[in-house]
Amino acid sequence: MANLGRCCDTSCCVNDAVCCTIDITERSREIIWTNVTTFLINGTIMVENNGSPGSPSAGLIVNEAPVTGFIVAPGDCRSITLNDLNSIGIVGADGPGTANVKVSFSLNYKF
Repeated sequence: MANLGRCCDTSCCVNDAVCCTIDITERSREIIWTNVTTFLINGTIMVENNGSPGSPSAGLIVNEAPVTGFIVAPGDCRSITLNDLNSIGIVGADGPGTANVKVSFSLNYKF
């Protein structure tokens, strides 16, 4: 019989993949994920801005602060790998209307 949840007696790694699509405006600020555990989490975040030319750019927010220089213009995508993640969010900037933004991230941690 399988022993679910106790495959080894040492610390084990977990990889979670999450994606979502949101609509942003120039003044949007959306927190997408928050770490509610005591685990130290690292991961890779990808932002794909599917907005039309002239629509808002998407900025990345990590741990409640903007990531310096991480701005994704309409029609572009960008990724970044960071450690000690506590929250992930998106902020809209630089354009009228609405942009459709896909946010994908892979979270890695031990328990």
